[in-house]
Amino acid sequence: MKILGRIISSLVIASTMLGAVALILMMLQIVADVVFKNIFSWPLPLTSIFVANYYMVIVAFLPLALAEKLSRHISVELLFQHFSSTWKRWAGGCICLFAGVVSAGVAWQLWWEALKRFRAGTFIVEQSISMPTWPSYFVLPIGFGLLALVLFYRTGIVVTGFSSGLHEEPLDGAKASEKV
Repeated sequence: MKILGRIISSLVIASTMLGAVALILMMLQIVADVVFKNIFSWPLPLTSIFVANYYMVIVAFLPLALAEKLSRHISVELLFQHFSSTWKRWAGGCICLFAGVVSAGVAWQLWWEALKRFRAGTFIVEQSISMPTWPSYFVLPIGFGLLALVLFYRTGIVVTGFSSGLHEEPLDGAKASEKV
């Protein structure tokens, strides 16, 4: 299980790095567009299409699994904090399973939507330049699919009791050094 966790962790890191690269490219393109527009009165063509349909989609959806891997999603623990370690682990496992099923369902539906957009050859025309936008539709199912994979893996860790290779915070809140 630990090897599988390391593979999933590597996928999460790779998707996060792609999101970071997209963020840097987006910033550079916007700065270049502003400079060219103000100094040369010539805006870079297709900047708004790239930013809205590629960079922002990649930045928002590829790193979805990172928050789950690091246990950094927003949570309200009014009752959860009073549970025993065992109850925390099992409640967390059930929540991971439910969220994984929902994420997988969303990924599945988005995959079919991406295929539909691919077959239609979806594009946007700006300044009489036709720019295909169908590739960005595939980012969403990849992001949600990876999130579902992390959630299902965490569920499996809870059920089997094996040690995780994700290097995440355990669902019961115990530190790795406390576990034997």
